[in-house]
Amino acid sequence: MSDVLVDSSVWIDFFRKKSSPEGEALDRLLEENRVCTVDLIKVEIVGGAKTLQQFEDLKSYFDALPLLEEPQGLWENMMHLQFNLHRKGIQGVGIPDLMIAVMAQTYHKVIFTRDHDFKRIRNVFPIQLMELNVNQNRTKE
Repeated sequence: MSDVLVDSSVWIDFFRKKSSPEGEALDRLLEENRVCTVDLIKVEIVGGAKTLQQFEDLKSYFDALPLLEEPQGLWENMMHLQFNLHRKGIQGVGIPDLMIAVMAQTYHKVIFTRDHDFKRIRNVFPIQLMELNVNQNRTKE
């Protein structure tokens, strides 16, 4: 069951250095078929390819992952989330992070990220984040 939505911050780390704690955790999640993605993350990662071959390889890789479709009301929910963040004094959270948070919450997925903005979002919006216990090199949900 693909229950983990992996943010681009972890994918970038994974492709640069698989031996990082995040890279190793993502490798395990992939082996267990627990990873899903969204079009936004595909664009961020695949679009960042340096060569045509790398582009094709990354596209093929991401095309094989389960894809979460944009739910009805996504943009409306993102507007409400941003409004609520601003009301709590939380500024500077980008549109991509709002989209990922709303989609993960809608589909009941855990977000695996290195981006600290998601911790700020979690103070206002009910999302689950996967955190690594680096000492034991295991994932904690």
